[in-house]
Amino acid sequence: MDSTSILQEQPTTYGTRVSEEVLQMARQAVKDFHECFWWWHQDATVNTAEDVREVVDCLRLSGGHRAWQRAQTIHKLCR
Repeated sequence: MDSTSILQEQPTTYGTRVSEEVLQMARQAVKDFHECFWWWHQDATVNTAEDVREVVDCLRLSGGHRAWQRAQTIHKLCR
């Protein structure tokens, strides 16, 4: 069996609506890990499920261990 097939990440599928709690967590993550969002305008806000997805992806790609953990927490609440 090919080991790469075992390690493939499941696609992220968020609904069209996310809770206010998830939005607040994503907004706080942008503040706490601002180095992952250097390209994001400082006045931009997280308002949609797509914004939350972007936050999770950026935390995973650009952050360290703590950012990855925060991304996982947010991601789990969106499922």
